[in-house]
Amino acid sequence: MSIIHINDIALQVVRSARRKSIAIKIQDGKVSLHLPKLMPLWLAKQFVMRKQQWIADKLLHYQKRPPERQFVQGELQPFMGEYYPLDIVCETNRQRTHIKLEQKKLIMLAPMNVSSLQVRQTLTRWYKRQAESLLIARVKLLAEQTGLSPKQVKIKSYKARWGSCNLRGEIQLNWQLVQATQAINDYVIIHELCHLQQHNHSKAFWDLVERFDPNYREHRSWLKNHGHQLVI
Repeated sequence: MSIIHINDIALQVVRSARRKSIAIKIQDGKVSLHLPKLMPLWLAKQFVMRKQQWIADKLLHYQKRPPERQFVQGELQPFMGEYYPLDIVCETNRQRTHIKLEQKKLIMLAPMNVSSLQVRQTLTRWYKRQAESLLIARVKLLAEQTGLSPKQVKIKSYKARWGSCNLRGEIQLNWQLVQATQAINDYVIIHELCHLQQHNHSKAFWDLVERFDPNYREHRSWLKNHGHQLVI
């Protein structure tokens, strides 16, 4: 891999024999240029020149993102589209952390000198338990409403996707979705349910999604622009 500079933009060049087209990716504020193995670099640079404004806009959006969560006393934590202050209550004789949603707060009972890492791990376990209950129940309801029923539903940990549907008719959902609104959850679930009938992203697929979620474009855009807020 090499680095090229076009005006004020630094791009890491990544070549692949399997890639058939050019792609620009931005992650953690860094820009990478993904090319077919034999594509001339001058041609790729022309492509980047045409995309300069798009890259600048994406980098600006990244810079404006809220800071990463610190998992400290009073910090707001999202759950089903609402934000709840984290109330960490340290107890002398307590050995393990425990969290509960009560009085419009996420109350965490914890040992003395609990670390932010322990708080994060406890909150993550709590989110996963909520996802197992709420997301799976929602899949069942939407399956009844759409007539699209998966063979199995699993809650998984993903880094770069919100859900998936395989050819066996099994659906997987990212547990971090439980932090978003019901409308966002429903969009992702409907998206995966529609893959049971259309295992592609053709016009027929999106027409099917729109039948069950007329505002899917808005929901898809929200995930694209704000989904990072859900990542722990």
